[in-house]
Amino acid sequence: MKMLKVNASVVVIAVLGTVLAGCGSNSSSGSGNGKVELTYWDGAWNTNTAAVVKKFEEKYPNIKVNVQQFPDAGMSDKYLLALKQKNGPDLMNIAVDWITPFATTGGLVPLNNQIQTDKVDLNDFYEGAISVAKLNDKVYALPYRTETHGLIFNKKLLDAAGVDSSKGPQNWADLLAAAQKVTKGDVHGFALPGTNVGNLTTQLFNMIMSNGGSILNSTNTKSTLTEPAAVEMAKLYVDLFSKYQVMPKSMLQNDNIADRNLFTNEKVGMYMSGIYDIAPIKQANSKVDMGVAMVPANKERKTVLGGWGVAITTASKHPEEAWKFINFITQPDISAEYSVTFSARKSAATNPKYQDPLTKPLLDALQYAQPLPQIPQWTQIKQIIFDNIQLALSGKSTVEEAMIQASKAIDELLAKK
Repeated sequence: MKMLKVNASVVVIAVLGTVLAGCGSNSSSGSGNGKVELTYWDGAWNTNTAAVVKKFEEKYPNIKVNVQQFPDAGMSDKYLLALKQKNGPDLMNIAVDWITPFATTGGLVPLNNQIQTDKVDLNDFYEGAISVAKLNDKVYALPYRTETHGLIFNKKLLDAAGVDSSKGPQNWADLLAAAQKVTKGDVHGFALPGTNVGNLTTQLFNMIMSNGGSILNSTNTKSTLTEPAAVEMAKLYVDLFSKYQVMPKSMLQNDNIADRNLFTNEKVGMYMSGIYDIAPIKQANSKVDMGVAMVPANKERKTVLGGWGVAITTASKHPEEAWKFINFITQPDISAEYSVTFSARKSAATNPKYQDPLTKPLLDALQYAQPLPQIPQWTQIKQIIFDNIQLALSGKSTVEEAMIQASKAIDELLAKK
């Protein structure tokens, strides 16, 4: 029996060794026919990846790219763990607000030398997009995609309620008044997400920034969430649901996709989102008379700059070939094809796919979009804010209490060495 136990242990160790070896070989390999193989971790929402990869492989026939696509849920945690363990793929598609925390793990390769050697024109990238790709003057990812939010509205519902649908509400008081007029029966005037950390915090930050507020001070050392500009918009976020009741009763369970579906089914008059929602709405309900405007602004027109870039991990055994992929996929024409929003390249703004009248307000809004703080604690900060706003939405605390508690927790987090 003892021998059997020993043999079983050996089998388990052998199996584990095979699994671990498989993880380690994820980064890259030779295919046996002279080709270099790269592994690319991508987002599941990128529907044009296969076509773009095919074009790359036609240009570089000695390189094969194996794509693995993942959903948004749990994506950053999976990537971060792989980087910390130095056991990831060759290439990662990463959100702009992940670049700093990912780079601090030591798991990403700085791209400055490659950029200089290939004379990549960084001035052709939107300033905000390239600024968030840097840490200590080193570029850790090259952006291919950039975006910000706008206000998407149903012209028919607004017109029926006596609201001018030619341009959409210009400030938040106008939006509240319009939402109250549209709300009737099972149709609600406005929708905001009540779940999903990224969805909720991005929408809240849009509102705070458009009111002249911020999340952290200029040195990213203290929370500014208890300042009037931030508290006012956090209160509006909650009051639209609890006090004015112009949002769906299912808000606490709704993320941005749920809000889009409600809008598509003409049960919501207005909501905030990006260019990526226009095509799905048209496809699901071609009869929706849709309008798009910039996010309402009280004091200054500012919204959150979003986007994605591609980075090389230190686990890659073929960084030169990985760079060729990054340089290819971030070209103006290719990035416009690959991105489900806008290209991060200014020169791609004239691309035919961006000339739709519904798209133009979102393209114009990019000049007002601002990157969020690029600090390693940012993911934790978003979670803190999300948790406290949810308490206010569910009536377990006041907005003022929620913002005080969130600020206290954020300040404690930032004070840690």
